[in-house]
Amino acid sequence: MTRNDVARLAGTSPAVVSYVINNGPRPVSAAARQRVLDAIKQLGYRPNAVARSLRSRRSWTIGVIASDSAGGKSPFFGQFTRACEEVAWQRGYSVLFGNSAEDPARAEGYVRGFLERQVDGLVLMRVPVSADQAEEMRGRVPVVTIDHAAPPFFSRLAVDDEEGGYQATRHLLEHGHRRIGFVGGPLDITPVRLRAAGWRRALQEAGAVTSGSGAELVESGGVAERGGVAEEAGLVAEGELSLEGGYDAAIRLLSLPSRPTALFASIDGQAIGAMRAAADLGLRVPGDVAVVGFDGAREAAYTVPGLSTISQPIDEMARHATETLVGAIESEGVEPVTKIFSATLVTRGSCGCPEPRLHR
Repeated sequence: MTRNDVARLAGTSPAVVSYVINNGPRPVSAAARQRVLDAIKQLGYRPNAVARSLRSRRSWTIGVIASDSAGGKSPFFGQFTRACEEVAWQRGYSVLFGNSAEDPARAEGYVRGFLERQVDGLVLMRVPVSADQAEEMRGRVPVVTIDHAAPPFFSRLAVDDEEGGYQATRHLLEHGHRRIGFVGGPLDITPVRLRAAGWRRALQEAGAVTSGSGAELVESGGVAERGGVAEEAGLVAEGELSLEGGYDAAIRLLSLPSRPTALFASIDGQAIGAMRAAADLGLRVPGDVAVVGFDGAREAAYTVPGLSTISQPIDEMARHATETLVGAIESEGVEPVTKIFSATLVTRGSCGCPEPRLHR
C-alpha cells in the first residue's frame, strides 16, 4: 500500500495524507484528518520512517535525560516525563528516556548515545554537563534544561525553589511552630540547596541564629534555641530523595531529646516517609509533628492525613519544555528562553489545616 492508495480511499490528495502523517506543515480539517486516519487503518498502511527521516532530515525523536539519584523513587521525574511524552506524541515525535542517577559519567554516556542516534533535541532534567559536552551539543541540537544553572545557549526552565522553601516554613511558623526541622536530600543538589535556603531565610526572619553544618549536630543529638525559635544547626538531616530517605532522616530528627514539632521535607516522597517515621515513633501528624513537602505529587492528596505541599506546576513545565524544544527544532535560529515558574502552597491536614475531602 502506498500514500496514493490512502489518498484515493480518503478522497484527498497525497499531500494531505502527508500533512496528517507528519502533523504538518499545513493544517488539515478535522473531517479530512479523520478520513485519512480511517483509510490508513482500513488499508493497513505503514509509513516508511527511514524515508520520512531522509526527506525531513529529522529523526522525529527527542531525548529526555533525568537525574533521579533515587532510581525512579521520586514521583517528580515520572510525572514530568509522562507529560513530556504526551506533548511530543501530539507533535509527531517519539521519546527516548535515560536516567543518569546523579552520575556524571552516566549522564555523559546518555548524551553521547542520544546524539549518535541523531535525536532532534534534548531535555535535560537536572543533568549537569561539562563545558566540552555543552560545546559539542551547541549547534547540533537544541537543548532545554530543567535546572537553575545552564549554558547561555540552552533554554532553561526551573521552579523558584527558594521561595517555595520559604513559603512552606513561613506557613509552619504561622501555625505556631518554633522548632522546624529540614528533611533534605543531599545538599549538593541545587534544588535541595535552594529549598533549604528558603527554609533558613524564614527561620532567620523569625529570629533564628544560624551556625554549624546542621547534619553533624543531628547525628550527635546537638540542639540549641535562641530567641524562642529553634536554631537551624541542630535541625537538618540529609537522606536519599526517596520515601526511605525521608523515613531515615525523620527518625533521626524525631528521636532527638528536644525534637522538632514540624518538618519541612525537600520532596513529597521524603515527607511521606517522614509521616511514617512519626507513626512508628508513636507521634501523631499533625498533633505531635506537622509535615509539609515539596513537589505537588499526586500521591500527596491520598495520604492520611493529606500531605500539605509546595506544588510545582509539573505538567505545565513539561508542556512548556517540550513545546519550546519542538519550536526550536522546527524553526532554526530561535533564541534560547529562560522561564522561572512559581510554586504554590497547597494545604491539607498534615500541617494542621482543615482536611479537604476527595470527591470522585
